[in-house]
Amino acid sequence: MSIAPYTVEPTEASLKTWLAERVAEYVRLTPDQIRSDTPLADYGLDSVYALTLNADIEDYLGLTLDNALMWDHPTIDALSKVLIEMMALEKA
Repeated sequence: MSIAPYTVEPTEASLKTWLAERVAEYVRLTPDQIRSDTPLADYGLDSVYALTLNADIEDYLGLTLDNALMWDHPTIDALSKVLIEMMALEKA
């Protein structure tokens, strides 16, 4: 599946929603079942899905990410925060 780049610059809130939708798709839940403060591994997001999600994020945000990013920032809250910070640094 190919992920299109964003058309409106994401906010932290919209990025959390987008991430919840992606995670829900991979673990076969609905986005409203994904809590932003719960570690993604608790939903069964294994290393293969984590790498796939990492690639989706790269495609969506146009960033190059370390493959360990989700292990260092294991929740949607933490991940979205660091991604917004990375986007700001890219623009600086």
